[in-house]
Amino acid sequence: MNPITLCFLDTSLERRYRRHQLDVSQKLTRVTIPLSCVLFASYALIEINLQEHYETLLQLRTAILVSVLGLFLLSRISRFRHQVNGILCLASLSTAAGTLMMFHLGHDNAGEHHGDDQGGFPVYFVSLLLLVFWTYTLLGLQFIYAMACGLLIWLGCTASCAILHSGSGVLVEANEAFFMMSVNLLSGMSAYARERQSRQLFLHECHITGERDDLRDHAMCDSLTGLLNRRALLERLDQILDIKTQGIVQAALFIDLDGFKPINDRHGHQIGDQVLSIIAERLSNTLRGNDIVGRLGGDEFLVLISREGDGRKGPEQLAHRLVDAISHPIHLALDEEPLIIGVSASVGISLFPFSGATPETVIARADSAMYEAKKRGRGRVVTGNPLKLVL
Repeated sequence: MNPITLCFLDTSLERRYRRHQLDVSQKLTRVTIPLSCVLFASYALIEINLQEHYETLLQLRTAILVSVLGLFLLSRISRFRHQVNGILCLASLSTAAGTLMMFHLGHDNAGEHHGDDQGGFPVYFVSLLLLVFWTYTLLGLQFIYAMACGLLIWLGCTASCAILHSGSGVLVEANEAFFMMSVNLLSGMSAYARERQSRQLFLHECHITGERDDLRDHAMCDSLTGLLNRRALLERLDQILDIKTQGIVQAALFIDLDGFKPINDRHGHQIGDQVLSIIAERLSNTLRGNDIVGRLGGDEFLVLISREGDGRKGPEQLAHRLVDAISHPIHLALDEEPLIIGVSASVGISLFPFSGATPETVIARADSAMYEAKKRGRGRVVTGNPLKLVL
């Protein structure tokens, strides 16, 4: 984080923070700008007692209100969503420019009433102080933008004071410059601390969210193969069952490896784990992008697919391709000696949706069909005897 601008050095993180703050800023300005405009307009009631420049002051006040409200409405348009800081800066500076003009007129009017060139403490100087505070704390600006506006207002006020009090000593001018800088400093420190805390909380939330996502991914993935685990498969299947599309057949393919236990017994679990990882990769490479594959446990896998049509032909063709992919020899090494392992698979298919279908009943039907396939021999594919599909 840049210690001066408070911007994140990571540009992608900075963009995320600005998007995060847009809603906060809009909620803030939705209240503070209309309320500030009401208070600013109500001050005109005091000016009624001023005979000199009253009409000019009223015109200036009206112009300021129109410009601020216009810019406020512009900032609410989605097209200008990402230019909110710039638009609100214009609102602040246009208000400052109008108030400085009123400052001049108010000073002249006060001087005439007091018979003095200085005219006491200018009545509109307080408005400028409040404007600086408003810019830093109530306008929803990022600190760096608020600081730029605050410094420009200070420079404009300092120049105006120098002109108004030219030749009459520096006491009043120094007094006004000091107050203006003090308000800038105090408001700036408050805005800086608030935004710094906001950014630190945002980083903390990102860290927590990242950890939560990592934990969720870990909880939903099989640690050995990287595929979805049983819990994740049940959740996905539950979501799929809620979707009913005309002309689409959905199927669950229950895959169980033939003769996997002897591999573990003969060569050890390390070799068995390598075989499972390779089988998982082959399954993923054979499927389409929208197909779902996961490991139920042990040497059992589940594939969830959706295919156009009204029969079992598509799922059965895919099942045979998966069996062929699994049946290719697996080349490994054991004690630096080459090891070739052959493995096949039996596949049971459950077509759905059907009446009363749940994730458990769909998997149970596919499991039952898989056992029927094993009874018929190695590398078989069997589709369960489905009830009438609900299409």
